[in-house]
Amino acid sequence: MSYKISIITPTLNSEKYIENNLKSVHLDQYHSLYIEQIIVDGMSTDNTIEIVEHFRHKNGANIKILVGKDTNMYDAINKALNSGVGEIWACLNSDDSYYPQILQNILSEFINRPDLDVVYCPLDFYNELGQYLYTQYFPPFDLDYLIRSKICSNISQPSTFLRKRVLEKVGFFDARYQYASDYDYLIRVGHVCKLKYSQFHTTKFCNRASSISRDEKTFSIQLHDSKKISDYYMKEYSISQKNTLIKDYQYMLYQLKPHNFNYFLRRFPSYSISKIKSLLK
Repeated sequence: MSYKISIITPTLNSEKYIENNLKSVHLDQYHSLYIEQIIVDGMSTDNTIEIVEHFRHKNGANIKILVGKDTNMYDAINKALNSGVGEIWACLNSDDSYYPQILQNILSEFINRPDLDVVYCPLDFYNELGQYLYTQYFPPFDLDYLIRSKICSNISQPSTFLRKRVLEKVGFFDARYQYASDYDYLIRVGHVCKLKYSQFHTTKFCNRASSISRDEKTFSIQLHDSKKISDYYMKEYSISQKNTLIKDYQYMLYQLKPHNFNYFLRRFPSYSISKIKSLLK
């Protein structure tokens, strides 16, 4: 069976980053793979579409372009999902990219395990200059902890790949959430789907200064929506209130890698060495 892999990329004035994204999907992967990319553009006023069209023509790339106003990124993703996707699909932000030849490894995970609905991986963070910052590693998937933590604590959308049948089980993204619909979606996925955490590093996530997580206003909205989502699923799935401190420590320990040392010092400044040692006993 020839699996089609659909990569969904919402764009809006993305001329600075989109070509690197396109190269990583179409030029850096094995040419034997059947890959399509669905660009969903929210009426860019820069040269984003011209760059995409030039790249498509020059490289004979399998790129579908959908242009039109959308409510937010998740509305754009839903348009792509409604347009038809392959047996495997994923979302890749316009300023993010894949490592070379990595999609073959992900495809092999699905071929070797027909029961799997979802494969998710660690997420590598880079700055705007393309310099590596750190890697976010995930503990074993725990739906209760994911819901209680109010963040994507043990799975992340940019490094997650899904079968088409997930749409039948879970449906589409809830575009009412402006900045946290991926959190809502991954909770629903974790509730009904078979998941596997793969050690492959697939995605270079661009941690830009203008990103949502670093903008005070949008980050506040994201936190508000995440709490709302968490509260809803606590009731919906009958999850009892419980302190997440131990789970938080376990998550922290997963980040203890030599190449993450500087990140660890920034992210967890309040945790003392004595506390870390007690957890390691």
